[in-house]
Amino acid sequence: MAVFVLYIFQSTPGFLSVFGLKPVFVLPFCIVLSMLDENWQAGFVYLAGGLLTDLSCGRVVGTFTILLLLCCFAGIVSAKFFFKPTLRNMYSFTFAAMIIMLSMDFFFSFMFGNYTGKLFYYFKNVLLISAYSAVFSLAFYFFIDFINVKFMRFDAR
Repeated sequence: MAVFVLYIFQSTPGFLSVFGLKPVFVLPFCIVLSMLDENWQAGFVYLAGGLLTDLSCGRVVGTFTILLLLCCFAGIVSAKFFFKPTLRNMYSFTFAAMIIMLSMDFFFSFMFGNYTGKLFYYFKNVLLISAYSAVFSLAFYFFIDFINVKFMRFDAR
């Protein structure tokens, strides 16, 4: 349900846009969820988030879905074996995953052809949007942590 609400916020024209930069909400939410939730049912949320992102950006269906599933799998493995899911690690991993996903989208969508203005476009639409969108991962961290604590079984606390 939260993915659909975030998709509506993401698709609303001018919602939280700063200097023409519009944040992406669905991708950071799915990445943070992958690092905090250990249930296999969360994979359906990643799948829905990737499909909604493909729908919103007008790319070939499945591009962001596959990239998001790979980044979420990397988030699960890294949170399980490499580092604790703290705020700093959450922001850093979300920022890096967003840069990877948006860079691959940039490369396959815009790099072929003439090269005029591509560096500025990359800086604005990949680096700045990744940093701005990753800021919301901090709010998603608190939201998902609150939900996990609220609905945790009493004997597991």
